[in-house]
Amino acid sequence: MAFCKVGILSLLLLSGIFLLGIEVEFGNAQKMCIQVCDPEVASMTCPSSGDEKINDVCVNCCTAAVGCKLFRSDGSLICTGTPE
Repeated sequence: MAFCKVGILSLLLLSGIFLLGIEVEFGNAQKMCIQVCDPEVASMTCPSSGDEKINDVCVNCCTAAVGCKLFRSDGSLICTGTPE
């Protein structure tokens, strides 16, 4: 009877370690970036264009290049592109 209890506890312990290993693996996954236009974005500026205002863009905060700033039509900042 004691051998059976030890076997069950060992199986539970190994199962827990396996499940924790899977959780850690998925926890380190990169964020998903959806490739859609944000209708709120009216213009953007990028360091590569000398901070010139670019209109009619199809980007979102996730797809914007590093350092690019996205603005609403009223001129307020939505976000700044960051490295992935």
